[in-house]
Amino acid sequence: MSEKKFYTSDFYNQILFETDNFTVKPSLGSFVEGWLLIVPKKHYISLGSIEDPALFNELNVLIDKIGQIVQKEYGNYVVFENGSLCANKLVGCGVDYAHLHFVPLKLNLIEEIQNRFNINYNWEKINGIESSVSYIKRGKPYLYLRNQQNESFITTDDNIPSQLFRKAIAESMSIGEQYDWKQYKFENNIQRTIDKYSKYSGQFN
Repeated sequence: MSEKKFYTSDFYNQILFETDNFTVKPSLGSFVEGWLLIVPKKHYISLGSIEDPALFNELNVLIDKIGQIVQKEYGNYVVFENGSLCANKLVGCGVDYAHLHFVPLKLNLIEEIQNRFNINYNWEKINGIESSVSYIKRGKPYLYLRNQQNESFITTDDNIPSQLFRKAIAESMSIGEQYDWKQYKFENNIQRTIDKYSKYSGQFN
């Protein structure tokens, strides 16, 4: 499968941390300062499309290390992924390339989705992001969430809306109309995020 660039701009593509198989970058549409993405260097449509246990081991170590930094700089945070089966699906949020979100946040996103949008998904408690593989193998798109207590949950539905996590966070901040990363880039927050994490850069090389 051919390699793809996650963003087209060098500014948004700035690598803050990396391992052999993953990079960590700031996120477009960062209406929360400190928002990061873990992106595999090889193209996958979702992290559930990765079947190599060694890659998941590397990813989980990176998740823990990034989590420690985010916690130190911003406090509580959540981790989530919109897991798509194939290109051009709403659940993929317009990005047909796997990426895992880190967002400084105190909000209970499961409750927020239920209360604000009356969406009552069946959230399964799982061991970690590697459990998403079974969903992709069964032909199921998914939403993955790791909460502030480091508990992981996953759910599936045939009609997962685009950018649902982003919508819930934006609504909680009373900026619901600015949830869409394609329209609202929040470049100033991205720059502040880069500045905040720059003192840690290079430690995972």
